[in-house]
Formats: sequence, structure tokens, C-alpha cells
Amino acid sequence: MTEKIPVEKADKRQVLLQVAEKLFAQHGFEAVSVRQLATEAGTNVAMVSYYFGSKDGLFQELITSRFPYTRGFLEALAANKDISPWEKLSQTIDMYVDKFFSGRAFHCVIMREMSLQQRPEHVSVITEHMGKNMELIRGMINEGQEKGVFRYVDSEFTIVALFGAMTSFVNNSALVCKLLHEPNPENIFSDANRARLKNQIKSMLQAQLMRDVNNSQG
Repeated sequence: MTEKIPVEKADKRQVLLQVAEKLFAQHGFEAVSVRQLATEAGTNVAMVSYYFGSKDGLFQELITSRFPYTRGFLEALAANKDISPWEKLSQTIDMYVDKFFSGRAFHCVIMREMSLQQRPEHVSVITEHMGKNMELIRGMINEGQEKGVFRYVDSEFTIVALFGAMTSFVNNSALVCKLLHEPNPENIFSDANRARLKNQIKSMLQAQLMRDVNNSQG
């Protein structure tokens, strides 16, 4: 049973979102009842309807509440004329790996919904937000190509590979544990492995994109 979050002085709306993220990640959206959400959050069923209208409304709020920061970060990065296209991609990788590591429960919720495809309305909300972020990343790659810094590679599948690497690490923790000879799944999300994953993704993208790797820090 999920550890309850004290709500004496907490924002019950935020607590419901936190509990929903944990329960949806552990059991899936369908398996979690409104009553279970309310009980784990230390509130009553009526509060779910009051704040979100329904369990679906709660799910959509959980998704939409997480994307504005990422979108703002990427928009500011894309518009920055003082740093190179590679530095933009490097900072994007740092930001996403940090998000995947620290918010892996949220990532599991998203990936479960995307893979099952049982609720088109959920998939639509997720893809709308993620798609806009991916367009910004594609713009960074295109900028590097136009400036002659990057090779002309398949930008769409480069983005697929970027997200695939991070998703594979988070979603296949048992396999990663086996590969790293680590008996405790939580230990694979250490700061050391976070840095290793960032460096590995950057090295692969540099090898693919950069016309001259020596200029990668320019």
C-alpha cells in the first residue's frame, strides 16, 4: 500500500495529483479506483470530482501540469542566439535525463498509456504535448544543419533514438540491473549512472551529427 501523504496543511488538490501519479505508475489507470485515490490521499471521493470532475480529468491534469516547464525551457533554448546548436542539444539531453530519472513514476504512467492505446483521449493529450516538444528539438537539429555544423541526417529518427535511449533505461530497470550487476533496481538511478547516460547519449549524437567532433563545444 502506498504511503499516505500528510494533508493537514497540504494542498489537497496537489496531494491527489501526487497520489495519482504513484498509483497509476504502480497499477495502471484502469486498476485504480476513485475511492482508492481518495483514501490514499487522505480525503474523500467528492474531492476528486470537485477538483478534476472525474478520474479522467485528474489524469489529464496530471499530464498537462508537467509539460509547461519543459516547453518553456525548450522554447527559450531554441531562441537563444548566443549558444551553438550542439550546446542546445547538450542542454536538452541534460534536462530530459534529469526529468526521466527524478520523475520516472510519471514517465511510467505516460509510457503505459502510450503502449496500451486503450484510451485514445489519453494518448491524444500526451502526443499533443510531446509532439510540440519534439518539434522544438527538431528545430535545433535543423538549425545545426543549416549552419553547416551538423550533417544532414534523418532528424526524426535521431529524435526517436534520443528518447528511445532514455525510455529503455527507465522502463527496463530489471534488464539494466542485470547488465550493471546491480541487485537493487533503485541503485541504477544513481547520480553516477545519470552522468553516464548523459555522456553516452551525447557521444552517440556527436558521432552522428557533428561534422567535426572537435568543434562540438563551440
